[in-house]
Amino acid sequence: MGYQELVPELVPFLSDSERNRSERYHFKKDQNRFIICRIILKHLLAEHINEDITKIIIDIDSHKKPYLPLHPSVFFNISHTANYALIAIANSAIGVDIEYINTDFNYPEILSNIFSTNEMEGLNMRRNKHLTFYKFWTRKEAIVKAIGKGIDDHLKHIPVTDGVHTISSELTDGFHKIKALSFNLNNAYVGTLAFTKNLNDFDKIAFQTSPSVEELKKLFHKK
Repeated sequence: MGYQELVPELVPFLSDSERNRSERYHFKKDQNRFIICRIILKHLLAEHINEDITKIIIDIDSHKKPYLPLHPSVFFNISHTANYALIAIANSAIGVDIEYINTDFNYPEILSNIFSTNEMEGLNMRRNKHLTFYKFWTRKEAIVKAIGKGIDDHLKHIPVTDGVHTISSELTDGFHKIKALSFNLNNAYVGTLAFTKNLNDFDKIAFQTSPSVEELKKLFHKK
């Protein structure tokens, strides 16, 4: 049994608004993916704050960013693509993005809409251009998700080449320092975590895989 077959057992742990949101997806696979990701997110949050999963209430703030109204000091973000999802939990605003490196994607058509001149020049100088494109892309998305800005309005103006950049605090919504950590999940996926505080605490980052089907089943069956 995989996650897909477990969906009927996961649905009762969704709120009414979460169930309504899942039902708005046109395709069943997208609906199931939302349900699975949301329950795994709740499971990880429950573990993080040592709380029962039924007590994990997720709301949406004015920037349309999910948060825990009962635990405002806990920050989290989620991104998913194809068969992978990436979830980050921290004690300060954080953003995350993961993308499949589609080598057939004709990215030059959209470069001028999302990248600066310096970024386009840097991309053209790299040997693996598709990897660099998605690395830059995930950095931009992770940063704007961390600071709560609208992606369409600010993506092009967020610099993401290697190194230190100084930009207007208005663009970063008042955050003074942001650091992005990019990594390859494997040969086909690249991800980025964007931090707004604790910039020297990268040694404290803990990675874990998603719970197994059996672990989730045990968790729900004991409720």
